[in-house]
Order: sequence, then C-alpha cells, then structure tokens
Amino acid sequence: MGVIKQQSIRSTLLIYIGFAIGGINIVFLFPHFFSNEEFALTRLLPEIAMMLVPICTLSTVPTISRFFPYYSSRLKDKDNDMLTWAMLATLVGCGIFSLGTLFFRQQIINAFIEKSPLFVDYFYLVYPNVFLFAFFAVLESYSGARHLTVFPNFLKELVLRLLTTLLIFLYYFKLMDITTFLWLFSLLYGVLLVALLVYLYRHHFLHFTFRVSTVSRRLLPKMSIYAFSLLGAILFNLLANNVAPLILGSTKGLDDVAYQTIATYMSMLILIPQRSISAIGLPVLAQAWKEKNMSKIEEVYVKSSLLQLIYALFIFLAIWLNIDSFFKLLPPEFAKAKYVVLCYGISRVIDMGTGLNSQLLATSRLWRYDLYSSAVLLALSLPLNFYLINHYGLIGSGFATLISMAVFNLIRYVFIWAKFGLQPFTVNSVKAIGVSLVAYFGVTWIPFIIHPIIDIAVKGALFAAIFIGLTLVLRVSDDVNSTVNETIHKLRRKQ
Repeated sequence: MGVIKQQSIRSTLLIYIGFAIGGINIVFLFPHFFSNEEFALTRLLPEIAMMLVPICTLSTVPTISRFFPYYSSRLKDKDNDMLTWAMLATLVGCGIFSLGTLFFRQQIINAFIEKSPLFVDYFYLVYPNVFLFAFFAVLESYSGARHLTVFPNFLKELVLRLLTTLLIFLYYFKLMDITTFLWLFSLLYGVLLVALLVYLYRHHFLHFTFRVSTVSRRLLPKMSIYAFSLLGAILFNLLANNVAPLILGSTKGLDDVAYQTIATYMSMLILIPQRSISAIGLPVLAQAWKEKNMSKIEEVYVKSSLLQLIYALFIFLAIWLNIDSFFKLLPPEFAKAKYVVLCYGISRVIDMGTGLNSQLLATSRLWRYDLYSSAVLLALSLPLNFYLINHYGLIGSGFATLISMAVFNLIRYVFIWAKFGLQPFTVNSVKAIGVSLVAYFGVTWIPFIIHPIIDIAVKGALFAAIFIGLTLVLRVSDDVNSTVNETIHKLRRKQ
C-alpha cells in the first residue's frame, strides 16, 4: 500500500484544489453569470460524454488496466502494441457512435425539444465532448497502468477547471457570445489530450507500432471477451449513475437539472479520494491477481475500505453540517436540492465504505460478475429514477440513487465474501463511524454565526479538529497516523 498511499495523497490534494476551483465555478460563477438552462447545458454535455466513453472506447480503458502487466513483463516498450490497438479501437468506437446518433437523431430531438430546447440547439457539441473525452480516457488508463497517475489528475482536475474559469470570465466581460463559449468549453479536453501526449512522449512511454506482438496474438480472444463483457458493466454503471439529469431534462426541464447539478457536485466531493485510490489500486490488484497473491489483494481491499470510509464520513458530515449556510450562498431556488444532497451523500458513503469492490472483481477470474451486478444496478436505477422523479420531482432522484446504490453494494459485498472469503470491514471501521458521529453531534448544536462563510469556517474547523484528533488518538487507521507523523517529521526537518 506504500505506492497507493503516496500517490493517492498527491492525487487527492490536486483533486481537492481542482474541486475548490470547480466549486467557485459552479457555486459563484455559473449560476450568476449564466441562465439556469445555459448552466445546465454545461453540465449535461460532459455527463453525456462520460456515459458514452465505454461505447466509444469499446471498453479498452479497463482492458488496459487488466492486461497491461502481461505486456510490460514480456515486451520492450517500443514493441508494446497495446496502446496502438486501444487508440484504433477508440477511433472505430467513435465512428459507431456517430452513425448511431445520426440514425436516432430525430428520436433524441423529440425527447428534449419540449422541456429542453437549448440542448437540441447545441446537440452537435456532444461530438467534440465525447470524442476528446474518449481519447483522453484511453491515455489516462495507459498512464495509470504505468503508475503515472498524478499528472493526468493534475490535467483533469486542476487545469480543466482553471481553463473553465478563464472561459467564464471571457464570457462575462462579453469577449465572446454563448455559442463561442460552448464551443471552446467543449474543446477543453483537446488541450488536456495534447498535454498528456507530450507528457508520455517526454517520459519515453509513447510508442505506436502496427506490428502485432506475440502477446496480442495470444491474449486477443481473452481481451476481446473481457472488453465487450465489461463494456456492458461500465455502461450499465454509468447509465445508472447519470440517468437522473437526462430524465429530469426530458420530463421536468433544465432548471431542475441545474439544481440537481449542485447536489451532484457536492456529493462528488465525497468521491474524490476514491478516484485517486482507485486509479492507483487498479494496477496493483491486476498484478496481484496475476501473481495469485491473495494476501496483497486482501490488504488492498481492507485498507482501501477503511481509508475511503474515513474520507467519506469526514467530507459528507462536514457538508451536511453546513448545508443551510451553503445554500444561503446560492440563489434561493437552489435550496430545493438540500435533501437530494442528503440522499446522494449517504449513497456515496456506502459506496466508498465497501472498498475497491468493482476493481477487485474487474481484475479477477470472476470479472463477468462485474457485468451482472452492474446490470442489477441499472435494472434498479432506471425504473426507480423514472417513477420517483415523475411522482416526487427532484427529490425522487435522491431516493432512487440511495436505494439502488445500497442494494448494488450489498450484492457485491456478499458475492466477494462468498467467493473469495474476503470482506473489508474491521473493528476500525466501527471506530471510524463512532468518531464521525461524536464529531458531528459535538458541533451541530452551534447556532448560525453572522454570515454563511464565517459559519462554514467555524463549524468546519471545529468538526475537523474533533474528527482528526479522535482519529489519531484512537489509531483508527495506521496509514493516516503514519502519514501525519511523516508530514510532521518533514516539516520539522525543514525548520
């Protein structure tokens, strides 16, 4: 876990800085400088791209992570053809997507024309969003397989948001119209893509060869089955987690999508550590399965669960503690999303607390179960979102997410325990929950203080002091304690 801990800390810090900038964009800039419909469109386009990446990459992203150890151990870098075929597969996938949207264009227009006409007007911007995001995802996965996770995170989480801020101000000062803004916004991943290509080239990891290697000949049938089976799993998962804005946009209008965007963004803060831990842990798990190292797999599973649970409880309760003050900073109508944040937040804690279950399954011999459990998630999420949104409006998306994610993670937890004899929880998991409750109820009684920002700062600081102090004193996580001790030691040496 040493590699995971060190890189996850750096990646997590970068992501949080990026999310702070993104928070300024989403909370203070977009809602005040753009109409609700325009704001919602800037959220809808990237979410559609995210959902369509598995199709456009033909599931090469997880395939790289799963099979790269076989290539790296048998081939020299210049003979490694894995990236070449992954990029070509993505080109084919983008072609398939283009033909599909042309064929179903009228049906898409009919679904959104009444409630979300702006989306129909700018539908063509889906293409640059999807294509550029897809090729970046392939290179990001390839970088992760080589344990180069920090720079892709720097691009995706920090640079992307800074460039978005720049575009917002250019629009605000009337240096461009809304069409130009949306075009440039849709091309941002192109800047990231070029930067990552240059980074890999300068590190001598960017090699393209059209000579089919012996590894590709031997593993092609197995990789093809894996990729297309996992394509369904990833697509089901993405659809289940991103279907709410599409249903809201087509049934309630883009205003509700804007409110839901705020709830989604706040809940995504909880998932930040998972993103860095997952990116780093995936190649470690793939290598451990290759070596049949069950002790390493158990170590990653248990430690990732505890670390993610601590992070998730800390971030979620810090958000919920200050939820009313936070919404005072937004236009009044956005307060409709308050209890959506609660439902989304609890579902994220459940997802984080069960550890790297998806990554463990996807890299194991029973990887097909990733598809089956993801199909269950979609089978729950689609009808629940459709029914609950139609009957209860915006809060229905929160109920649907909470129910579907709880059932989904329970199924995976039971399956991994039954098949591999692994379960992620220890007595320290109970300690983490106890610490979080003591910290939350120790601060929640404090009344509102003068101004929302001051209120958030005071309550947040007290909550953090209690939470972190108890976590260290009770030794909830050896990784957390060792990281804090190492940081203190480094600071003392600098003095």
